[in-house]
Amino acid sequence: MNSLSLTDLHRLKWLMGQLLVLIAFWAMLELDVGSQPLLLLFGFVVFCTVLFPGVPSRIPAVFWKAATPAVITIILLDFFIHGADFLQPLVRMIMLLAVYRSMQYRSRREDLQLVLLSLFILVITGVMTVSLTFGFQMLLFTPLAMGMLFVINLLEASHRRILNRSDWEGFRWRSFLRRLRQGLDLRLLGFAGVLFAGMVTVSTMIFLAMPRFSIDQALPFLQMPGTSTTGFSDSIRYGEVSSLQDDNSIALRVDAPEGAKIPGDPYWRMIVLDEYTDQGFRMSAELKRNHADLGEGVLLNARYWDREGELEPSEPWLFYMHGNVSQYLPLLGPFDTVRFQKVTKTRAYPGLNLLSMEMVSANLFGYSVSGMRNESRLEATSVERMALVQHSPIPQPPMDYENPRFIQYPHTTRIVPAAEHDREYLEQIVEEITGGEQLDAEAFSLKASNWLRQNYRYGRNVDMYYDPMGDPLLLWMREEDEGWCEHFSGAFTLLARTAGFPARLISGFAGAERNDYDDYLVIRNKNAHAWVEIYDLKGHWLRVDPTPSAGSASFGEMAAASTSLVVTFSGWSAWTDSLRMMWYRRVVNFDETDQAEMASDIRSYASSSYEEVKSRLKGWLEEAKAWVTEGWNRQKVMTLALYLAIVCFSLLAVRYLYLGLREVMRHRGSLFGIRAGDPIRLKAGHLLQRFQPLFDHAREHLAGQERLAWQEARLGLLELRFGQTSSRAHARQVMRQARRLMRRYKPEKA
Repeated sequence: MNSLSLTDLHRLKWLMGQLLVLIAFWAMLELDVGSQPLLLLFGFVVFCTVLFPGVPSRIPAVFWKAATPAVITIILLDFFIHGADFLQPLVRMIMLLAVYRSMQYRSRREDLQLVLLSLFILVITGVMTVSLTFGFQMLLFTPLAMGMLFVINLLEASHRRILNRSDWEGFRWRSFLRRLRQGLDLRLLGFAGVLFAGMVTVSTMIFLAMPRFSIDQALPFLQMPGTSTTGFSDSIRYGEVSSLQDDNSIALRVDAPEGAKIPGDPYWRMIVLDEYTDQGFRMSAELKRNHADLGEGVLLNARYWDREGELEPSEPWLFYMHGNVSQYLPLLGPFDTVRFQKVTKTRAYPGLNLLSMEMVSANLFGYSVSGMRNESRLEATSVERMALVQHSPIPQPPMDYENPRFIQYPHTTRIVPAAEHDREYLEQIVEEITGGEQLDAEAFSLKASNWLRQNYRYGRNVDMYYDPMGDPLLLWMREEDEGWCEHFSGAFTLLARTAGFPARLISGFAGAERNDYDDYLVIRNKNAHAWVEIYDLKGHWLRVDPTPSAGSASFGEMAAASTSLVVTFSGWSAWTDSLRMMWYRRVVNFDETDQAEMASDIRSYASSSYEEVKSRLKGWLEEAKAWVTEGWNRQKVMTLALYLAIVCFSLLAVRYLYLGLREVMRHRGSLFGIRAGDPIRLKAGHLLQRFQPLFDHAREHLAGQERLAWQEARLGLLELRFGQTSSRAHARQVMRQARRLMRRYKPEKA
């Protein structure tokens, strides 16, 4: 960068720091810290300083005097108000310090602080989001940070220098970039590229070789609480829900084990809502209390705790759930074991095949499930069998309508706490559905689902006014002819309970998309759904989906028999999404098992490669020995001479090709102003390195014409090295004169 002035280098250093901050803020956009508007504002301010770098010099000095105590006060107040949630104020503090530093012209120490602040933001964001974008951002950040540190070292002699307003007068990006391009040294760029590639290689080897942290060594404070997506909570309040938005964003990716049969009608169970109130369905207080708090990394399904002996090993299903979806974890059905990627407080609900975290994760969360089965018939627990023992429709039990919470599970699956006129309305519908016949659970489910589909249609524009004094679901059944899945499932549950069949509402996801490029499943937020599990009075809960077809998706057990809920997506979107899945598999989910497997594969490959190379070398040596000892004749001599000629010709061709390319690059460099790679300059630089020590000695011991000759030779070499491009004849004459002086001068005789 010999054509850049000292001021240009300081400008370059400052601008590279601004770019580092912008990359860090870009990464933070994927992190939900509750300050997205503030982050966008800070990013816009820093971007303006890049476009107009003279702006910080126009800020009055009094502002900076007041800014320091103001920043400290804001940080202390943020920690005081949100002290329980340590990570969010910590990230905001780093973000505020970064924008504070980026708005100033910095000294060397402050530049190093900015690099560390930006790196901290990027690493913390990458650890918490583990997104594919983080890898790309690191590839941008690393060479930029290396370049900035290199420039800082170049400016070591003037490290106390700080830019001021006069340094930006007349600054133009176009002319600055032109000077920067002219000052580029191709050799330096090549060395930097080799250094960066080496660093990436070493980092990859360290990542693969370093011991994996065990589950109990994770950092739980890095778990940031999130907000559950609408519809994924332990209650459904019909009076509050107006419509469900079409959200095509991905909520879950599922990597099925090799050879596993992916069901055509996957229903990902998340929440069981057993209790009905005058406002909607919710998980009863008893079900909430009846859970096991677990903090370990491996969970054995409570349903299988009583099994004798060890479970048969099976390949796990890998789940990658995005942040802000739900604290409840999607599962197809019964499972054997669940292994969590990191320490988290987990709750298991015995007999319900449900799992939940203590809080909603704001970041990507991974877990694996072994022995998972997709079953439309779930076996009831012993408690449910004893409470629901009758083999005929169960009548409504007596209850205290003033205190419905006294009803315990599973009796909550039988209760319809409705007024007398509402109960009569439901009984009339049940009479119309059954025709007075005594139906079993399957027959009733089929007829009730058909009745709902005949009288209502699927839609998301239910905007009628709900009477706060009445039952919103029954009001919908009387007044509306359009509803979404929660209306159909809720209405079916009330009808089933009125008919004497215990029923509970289930919330989760229905359906999936199969990635055609890389075989795995993608579940989007628009797949959020609600369905019903009805008790067949014989020891099983049957899955029933009464919701009619909605657009291109066909829900319902009956509809699923002819239409698969799994669709295939392909093309560019499938390819880009498979990159994210590869990132999750090979980087995010890389553990000690993968490490051991990779080490075994490398060992096997190295051993087999060594044996193969050894065998081939042995064969070639035997062939060469036989060829030499078989006897010589004219044809063999001619063949040997031909091979030698080909080798010599190839070496000459490579040499002339190299010289030709170098000449082309020299002319091309002259065209674009890139002169550092000129061979004349390179030769002059090498000769100057040997000439300078002798010149220093001669300057002290020689005088007159001899000393003048040495000075002229040195000036000539400096002109060749750093001046305008010279002709070959002139360069040859200058270097010949310098070599002649070096040969004649004997320092020991001076």
